[in-house]
Amino acid sequence: MVTVTMTIEEYEALMDLVRSANGNMSLTTSPMAETPSPKPKKKKRSKYNKELSKQLKLLKAKHPRTKVTALMKRAHRATRKALKL
Repeated sequence: MVTVTMTIEEYEALMDLVRSANGNMSLTTSPMAETPSPKPKKKKRSKYNKELSKQLKLLKAKHPRTKVTALMKRAHRATRKALKL
């Protein structure tokens, strides 16, 4: 193995040259950093789900102290009625 000696000034000049050539990249790059994984595609919200959230929001505004389970039952009924299911 070869031993290389250099002064601090030479080392700093060399590191500046490397940084300017590579931007802010480090000297060692991992293969994972180069290829980011694609984001999973989100499912489209159904018409029923959109209407249910509207109904639930209205019911929460009218009855803020009622349990969510009871409100969900009412919201489900109101959604079915609104969508004529």
